[in-house]
Amino acid sequence: MERQGYIAFIIVTLIIFSGIIIYNESRKKGGVAEAKEISIHDYDPTTDIEVIFRIDRIRKIEFERGEAPMLAMEISIDGNAFEIGYWKGIDVYPRWRHIQDVNDSKENVSIEIKLFEIVGNEKIPCDISPATGKYRGYVLKLTYSLKNGSWHGDDSLGDESGYGHAGGHEDGNYDENDYEIWFDIYQTDADGDRLTWYEEVFVYGTDPNISDAGIDYDGDGVPIEWEDKWGYDPFKPENHSEIDVDGDGIQNIEEYMMAEWHADPFRPDIFVEVDFMKNRFFGHTTFPEYSKEKVISAFTKHNFMLHIDDGLMGGGGEILPYEKFYTPEKLSYYYKKYFLHDGQNEWRRGIFRYCVFVHYTFPSKKNVAGYSYWPTNEDIFNCFVIGTRVIKNYRFTPLARETAMASLFMHELGHTLGIFWHTYHGCDNITSTRPWYDGWDKYANYKSCMNYRYAWSLIDYSDGSHGQGDFNDWATIDPAFFEKKFFAEPPIIL
Repeated sequence: MERQGYIAFIIVTLIIFSGIIIYNESRKKGGVAEAKEISIHDYDPTTDIEVIFRIDRIRKIEFERGEAPMLAMEISIDGNAFEIGYWKGIDVYPRWRHIQDVNDSKENVSIEIKLFEIVGNEKIPCDISPATGKYRGYVLKLTYSLKNGSWHGDDSLGDESGYGHAGGHEDGNYDENDYEIWFDIYQTDADGDRLTWYEEVFVYGTDPNISDAGIDYDGDGVPIEWEDKWGYDPFKPENHSEIDVDGDGIQNIEEYMMAEWHADPFRPDIFVEVDFMKNRFFGHTTFPEYSKEKVISAFTKHNFMLHIDDGLMGGGGEILPYEKFYTPEKLSYYYKKYFLHDGQNEWRRGIFRYCVFVHYTFPSKKNVAGYSYWPTNEDIFNCFVIGTRVIKNYRFTPLARETAMASLFMHELGHTLGIFWHTYHGCDNITSTRPWYDGWDKYANYKSCMNYRYAWSLIDYSDGSHGQGDFNDWATIDPAFFEKKFFAEPPIIL
């Protein structure tokens, strides 16, 4: 009997211990589901919940040179509308927060956003939604959950344009006064760690009164709040230094590092650091706003997020010493000195491409307005140069110069995205530059800035829809190409 009792005791102990393990695992995200539905009458008994809608950035997608619209926004949360603004420009960073009290017992909160251009006393609606139709497209409709702090609707986690980013371009039409907006939605919580009370109590088993912000519980290199937002399990180690779901060459740890600048682990991001050069006597080279924004819009339409750091992100915008000719050898030297800063900014190598706006490039080829290059002996193709003085020598009006600057920037950037002569022979083909050359007619339908015929005038890659001789650049580009070893000889020039 004593033996039987001892065995029974062991069995009961194992059952209890197993039950404890199963219960604890069920509290973790991705663990075993709860046995029954939990009835919630207050989604945060530690505080009165307020929902915060933060608008970070607003961009007009199609615009004219010199345009500077005045903008206002209407936010409606659970039917309570509020208008905020005003902001002026085609690319503005309001970083404005609207805070509104909500019903703590109701999980889902409805949010509607409208954007307007203000012209006198008139409010002109802007298309900011992937929904079709003028009325519907002018309203961004979202549903926010007090339970898990996420949202869905016209924007959702994992969609093509990115989480916390929406625009009228997503319906495929660009003539409806299209804008794109970057935003975030969250709620007040007692410890301010961006984890909801429900998640802390019923999912993670953490204390809702003690902040978990910045803590990496599973030791995989990113903190709990980032993994929670992007749908990863904060208690299950992932190899975030290798994970690159969207194939943009920016691994999850790097996506986390660039979170402030809206890097999205499920949408391709392309980061370019831009530096400038002193003029001989006064001033320095520039990347005009019109040129920069036109290039960004071209990528936006294809759901690639182009981020240009010309000083905004803390690394670009440096003014380099004057050099009349900026040769590849000089670029290699300055790459280490002004991009990597002698190793202090080594981490940027895995995230950013590098561009310098200079005066002239090759001494023997004064008509060359740009070239792409690998700056080290590692054959990593991630640098390019734009010769602004060359452009001014061949284009005489401000619009023509700024158009050429945008087109050539996009051309050289295209090489760092993997588009070369061997990708398609219409690219960098000298025979397409004159009517008496064979390539003039052969590649006439290749409507791309990668085609020398259009490289000074067209700010776009081709989508392959223009007929015989065309090629789909957009389907070919590889955002991760800048991390791969590649060798081309001689350097690609224009």
